[in-house]
Amino acid sequence: MVLNKFYLLIAFLFGTCLAIAQPPAPPGPTLPPPPGLPIDENILTMMLVALLFGIYIIYNFKIKQKTPM
Repeated sequence: MVLNKFYLLIAFLFGTCLAIAQPPAPPGPTLPPPPGLPIDENILTMMLVALLFGIYIIYNFKIKQKTPM
């Protein structure tokens, strides 16, 4: 019984030493960028890609769908 308490004390002290020896935490997040940045720089390209992806998904769904006889 005394031996178990000794092992518990050693494990607790070892864990405490490891917690103290950890490197400092990284700095907090930086400030967000200032307002006024363009959010619609390539909006037409993104719309075209979304349209093509939608057509691709619909086409694949119709091919995989069973046709009634």
